[in-house]
Amino acid sequence: MDKAYVRTKEKACGKNLAASVLIGMLASLIAAVAALLIFSAAAMKFDEPDKVSPAFGVAALLISALVGGFTAVRAHGKRGLSTGALVGLAIVLLIAVASLIAGTKISTAVFGITAPVAVLTAALGGIAGAGGRKKAKKRKIKY
Repeated sequence: MDKAYVRTKEKACGKNLAASVLIGMLASLIAAVAALLIFSAAAMKFDEPDKVSPAFGVAALLISALVGGFTAVRAHGKRGLSTGALVGLAIVLLIAVASLIAGTKISTAVFGITAPVAVLTAALGGIAGAGGRKKAKKRKIKY
């Protein structure tokens, strides 16, 4: 197989927006689980963990949105703001659909505040992910 063809295919795989958003969503879910585990362990140190759990939940949402936006832009390679915002929208939609399926109530006041903040945080993660790109070094190709 031609080496140039393989390199072209590797470059093309990193540029797909839908795949990059899915990668960002996966990274966001992993970060959310990790943050929730850490915050639940920290909440158990309080006398009344029910009082701090909403704040910890919002913090876990924002951390996961930031990680998701950052990872998606690293996979996509360009358009940090829009790619990060797409990941943020996907996270918000996933949370809304999951809560509707589970039959839990969504507080419109809290959702109205945290949803745009989560999208903005993911967009900021996307900007941070796009800003750290280093130029690729030219490699010598041996035949």
